[in-house]
Amino acid sequence: TPTPTPTPPTGGEPERAPPTAKDDPPLRDDDTVWAGAEMMGTRFSIKVWVDLSAGQTPRAAGRAVEDAFAEIDRLEQVASEWRPDSELSRFNDRAGLGWVPLSDDLHAILARSKLVAQSSGGAFDPTFHGVGQLWSFVPGARPPPPEQIEKGLALVNWRELVLEDADAGKRGQLGKPGMKLGLGAIAKGYAVDRASALLRARDFPHHIVEGGGDTYVSGTKGGASWMVGIQDPDSSGGGTVGALPVRDRAVVTSGGYQRFFEHEGTRYTHILDPRTGWPLDESSSARSVTVVADDATNADAYCTAVMVMGPAEGLRFIEGMSALEAVIIPRDGPIMVSSGLRASYVPAPGKPLPPGIEPARAP
Repeated sequence: TPTPTPTPPTGGEPERAPPTAKDDPPLRDDDTVWAGAEMMGTRFSIKVWVDLSAGQTPRAAGRAVEDAFAEIDRLEQVASEWRPDSELSRFNDRAGLGWVPLSDDLHAILARSKLVAQSSGGAFDPTFHGVGQLWSFVPGARPPPPEQIEKGLALVNWRELVLEDADAGKRGQLGKPGMKLGLGAIAKGYAVDRASALLRARDFPHHIVEGGGDTYVSGTKGGASWMVGIQDPDSSGGGTVGALPVRDRAVVTSGGYQRFFEHEGTRYTHILDPRTGWPLDESSSARSVTVVADDATNADAYCTAVMVMGPAEGLRFIEGMSALEAVIIPRDGPIMVSSGLRASYVPAPGKPLPPGIEPARAP
């Protein structure tokens, strides 16, 4: 999910590089340590609440944050389709040539990708990179020739990704030469989850890890739930339409309103439908989708799938998945909040109440 989601606990911070072992990072007024860095083609930030009463120190928190950023960097070398020396790129190079040994991390990401592709009916498809790489969304870009898209679509089929986890080790294969995996809609979520797991293992269970709109919220801040804001697509200054109190869950937002190009009067957003090879139709697609799940890996991938499905189909899909919730901002009409979030969703001041939200929830 390439569109960042500002969250009040982490958004609007001055940039600070990850602390090193020589640093004694400053403890902020709310007893947190914060750092941000550019990684995986986007901006990551980590905020850790330091429990001073339990003997935790800012220095120990800073070292844990440093190691969490190192873990994210390591995973980029595993799962980036844009790094020619990554494990994923080497796997793509072996498409159609039989079995390839896989690391635990890449096998885990690919296995989850197949599950999401199957349950979403192909609205999420990790084998789409062969078509996705034809598109560029910089100013002045042009759509690729339709015949190139059609040729690329012949190599898009998640069922051709075969995985094994046997006594001899983990391995996988792509069934056709020329197939290419792209994990941009799931790898950031996985990296967020792994960074959060590392912080918990270092005895810092209360934190937020955010990367390019993929957020995992662990524990609390002094006993209170963290509040995660949902960006207003009409606001250029980081305004929100509402917020969710969150603990021990992931919140991921995707939208096509921040990255696009225009050509001959048509706006092309960066979110592509893997079933057609073309960007979503602006007139019928959601402006943004926010998915809440137990981990950021699922939230990341399903957020993309729901964007591709469209508002009505996407909400029906979410309501049928017990572990997922969503807030969908359609092109027209009121904000759509899934049933499991209606009791906790807090509209921003001055924003209309979505259907099913009691007025008392508004601050």
